[in-house]
Amino acid sequence: MRDSVFILEATIDALGCNIDEFPISKSSIQRIRTEKWKERAENIKIDFQNEVPYVVALHWDGKLLPALSARKSKEERLPIVISYGLKKTHFFAETA
Repeated sequence: MRDSVFILEATIDALGCNIDEFPISKSSIQRIRTEKWKERAENIKIDFQNEVPYVVALHWDGKLLPALSARKSKEERLPIVISYGLKKTHFFAETA
């Protein structure tokens, strides 16, 4: 998460914008990520309700990835991919 703040600040600065005009903090990044995940989940539910597929393939595989909450620690994540028709939907669940 901390690296995200540094990357965003460097990008904004490189684009010649004023960093103070952007809400950049670990909490704002986490809040926006959570909002976007909820929006995406709602859109996926609506897609499934509008177009129920006859065949669905479900793929999952646990991965040990760097933790978002603590530096230099790892946590297990469970990526889930659902494929149907020409669409692919990705989910990531934390198993900690």
